[in-house]
Amino acid sequence: MLNKSYKEFSQIYDLLMDDIDYEKWTAFIISRTGGSRKILEAACGTGGITSILAGKNYKVTAFDLSQDMLMRAYEKLGRSPGIKLLNMNMTDFRIDDSFDAAICCCDGVNYITEDEAGKFFKSIYNHLNDNSKFIFDVSTAYKYDTLFNDTYVYDDGKIFYVWENETDEQKKAVNMEINFFIRYSSDKYTRINEIQTQYIHDVKILTELLKEAGFINIEIYDGYSEKTFNQTSLRAVFCAAKAGA
Repeated sequence: MLNKSYKEFSQIYDLLMDDIDYEKWTAFIISRTGGSRKILEAACGTGGITSILAGKNYKVTAFDLSQDMLMRAYEKLGRSPGIKLLNMNMTDFRIDDSFDAAICCCDGVNYITEDEAGKFFKSIYNHLNDNSKFIFDVSTAYKYDTLFNDTYVYDDGKIFYVWENETDEQKKAVNMEINFFIRYSSDKYTRINEIQTQYIHDVKILTELLKEAGFINIEIYDGYSEKTFNQTSLRAVFCAAKAGA
C-alpha cells in the first residue's frame, strides 16, 4: 500500500532528525547574529528551528520547496505571531522585504548544485540589510565518504525502513532511496518511498561563491560549536557577513 500523506512522511522526517539538538543550534545562531530579531530562513523543513525562534518572539519569514513540510510546520507553529511561511524555491526566491539575518540549516545547501548555490547566496545577499549575518550548514565530503556508503536498516516495531545510498562521482552527488514501512495494524503496513539527491560541496568552493556574492568575514565551524572546521568535521557551519554601506 503506497501512501504519500504529508502527515506520515513529515513525522518520519522528524524521526530521522531526532538526534539533532535544535536548541543548541538555535542558541549558536542567536549568538552569531547579534540578537537580530528579523530573520529569513531558507529550507525550513518542518519548522524545527522556526518554532524555537517563534517561542523567543523572533520575527521569521521561512520558506521551503515542499508543501508537505510546510503543512507540518504550520501544525507546529499554529498562529505564532511574527512567523510567515512561504512555498518557494531556494534558487529563485523573491520576497518583498529585507532582513537582519538569514539562516539555512539541516543540509539545505546540499540539496542544490554548485551553480545553484552561487545563485542562492546572491539572492540571500540581496535580501539582507547592511551589517547582517548569513549562517548555513552543509554535510561535508568526509561525512559522505564515511557514513553514506552503506545500506541502513531501522526497526523499532512500529516503523521499519531501508536506506540505500549510491554515490555519483561524476556529479559529486549521493542518490538516496528510503523505503519506509509503518505498521497501522497487527499485520498491515503503509509503505512510503522517498528518493532524494544530495550534492557534495567543497568548502573552499562555497567560500569563494560567498565572496563572489559579496559576503565578507567568512568563518567556518565544526558543526554548531565553537570549534573551527577541520578535515574530519561531519558538518561545516558557515557564518558570513554583509558589510554596511
